[in-house]
Amino acid sequence: MAYQIFEMADGQRVALYAQGNSIFSCLLPFMRGMTPAEVKADYLAHLSAAVFRDTVCYVYENLEHKVVIDTLGASPARILLSDGTGGYGFENLQLVVRENGLYLFYQVRRKGEKAGLYVCMPYRENVWGTVFEGEDGSWQVELLAAEGQTQLLCLDRRGGRLRLYDWQQDAEFVQRRFMEEAAHEKQVEALKASWQEEKALLESGKEELQAEAMAKLGEFQQEKEERMIQCRKEYESRVERLRTEYEGKLSQCREGYEAQLERAKQQYNELAQTAVKLQQIGRKWRDKYFGRSEEKENV
Repeated sequence: MAYQIFEMADGQRVALYAQGNSIFSCLLPFMRGMTPAEVKADYLAHLSAAVFRDTVCYVYENLEHKVVIDTLGASPARILLSDGTGGYGFENLQLVVRENGLYLFYQVRRKGEKAGLYVCMPYRENVWGTVFEGEDGSWQVELLAAEGQTQLLCLDRRGGRLRLYDWQQDAEFVQRRFMEEAAHEKQVEALKASWQEEKALLESGKEELQAEAMAKLGEFQQEKEERMIQCRKEYESRVERLRTEYEGKLSQCREGYEAQLERAKQQYNELAQTAVKLQQIGRKWRDKYFGRSEEKENV
């Protein structure tokens, strides 16, 4: 029981799966209490589904060995293929949407014959085609977009073989041949030889590159040392200039302080001399006036 899950345009997710002879569908997420809806009760094998025009379309082989297409909408079911009286068997039903069309790829097998891969459009009765015939295997198809056109990749799930076709019209396919093994080995050998040649050139140029790198490194080291010497000289010159300026300013300050100190000493001496003179004058005045008063009192 394999689930096929589809997301619709409104964001709703739908699951479709087969169990026993029934096909069921349900909405996701599946809540407790919900019951899947049985949409078919005559299922035999080969269920395939796709979203086409915002509707889930599905095909299957019923118990009467007929291939039926139906939808989860209101469209009626249709019988697309029937085994008839030729003993045909249908395998690997695959619905594919390309641009605005819905396609059914299927294999037909008759007793004693190899299966081929065929295509039809379920909703266009006049479109039927053959991809290839006479190739046994279980073929799965996949659409590819390359070089501005659609390609059909066919993979044999049993044998691992690949086939590639340009999908040109509704049911017209042109095979693209893969490179044969001998040509592939020849191309690989040519690539190996080219790689060995490039490797030899790289090895020969490696020493030159190393020598050039060492030379540039030596030049860089020399330039670095020269810059360091120049920076050291500039630094020493600047330090010497600043030291000279500092010593000059310090000398000027010292001379100014000494001159101020000398002036202060001179002013102090002048004041001291003035004080001595004032003392002498004071004594004279005292002796002159106060000395006579004392003489009169004694008389």
